[in-house]
Amino acid sequence: MLNLSDVRSQFPALAVCDRGRPLVYLDAPGGTQTPQRVIDAISHYLATSNANVHGAFLTSRRTDAVIHEAHRAMADFLGCGSDEVVFGPNMTTLTFAFSRALAREWRAGDEVITTLLDHDANVAPWRALEEQGIVLHRVGIHQHDCTLNLDDLRSKLNARTKLVAVGYASNAVGTVNPVEEIVCLAREHGALSYVDAVHYAPHRFIDVAKLGCDFLACSVYKFFGPHIGVVFGKREHLGRLRPYKVRPATEELPYRWETGTQNHECLAGVTAAVDYVASLAPHSEAHALFDRREAIEQAFHAIQTHEAALCA
Repeated sequence: MLNLSDVRSQFPALAVCDRGRPLVYLDAPGGTQTPQRVIDAISHYLATSNANVHGAFLTSRRTDAVIHEAHRAMADFLGCGSDEVVFGPNMTTLTFAFSRALAREWRAGDEVITTLLDHDANVAPWRALEEQGIVLHRVGIHQHDCTLNLDDLRSKLNARTKLVAVGYASNAVGTVNPVEEIVCLAREHGALSYVDAVHYAPHRFIDVAKLGCDFLACSVYKFFGPHIGVVFGKREHLGRLRPYKVRPATEELPYRWETGTQNHECLAGVTAAVDYVASLAPHSEAHALFDRREAIEQAFHAIQTHEAALCA
């Protein structure tokens, strides 16, 4: 399903040698290497389009286009609207921003549920709210197989629960959580859901519409791109909540959440990274071209098939 020789040829890092021997990169928890197209996109932006936004001159108009295309690319990757995609320096920083904004609507005694399987990036931002009286609960695990104890989750959900923060897949042990079920349980109690998909996004196809979650966070550098964090948020929430931002900043979605000047060159790399994933779809030039969303789905089918064979 995957042409591994073609795939490997696209990554300059795989040609690096140490004392005459090629390197094997086992650093997926810390990020991924990048294909040449991502490197080219970043350097091309810096060479031809390096400017701030909304100016009446060429390089600024090019920057506006780069930002617009990055939102479109991630919308195709996640299956949402481009105005539901928020970029930031990393998933952790974005989650802190969203936790602060959400807490503006909460009161002392309101509750948030996290899990013992989660990376601290989806725990610490909610734990910080304990300073204002928010009560934090942790869902336990079944130790024999490192899966979440859903009965424990059910016992902790109640009328005061405001949000359930859960990982899509554990970056420590690889457990894939039944997120659709967890989102439904949260919704039954009137709670929002915040899904950390950082470790899931490089390996499996994501459809936020089917998932039904209110927020989903991931990191582009986990799937062959630059160090950029991404949060999907339902349009209704992104428009209703009040982000912490400077007064002159726009109220337009999604930019009201993207504080300050963004990392424009890396946003160019975001589009290239998504296009790289789409390029892995197993279709030939003679075949009718897929649209990008369909190609991404086909690509992840090929990736999942290959990874399953390696695991077996």
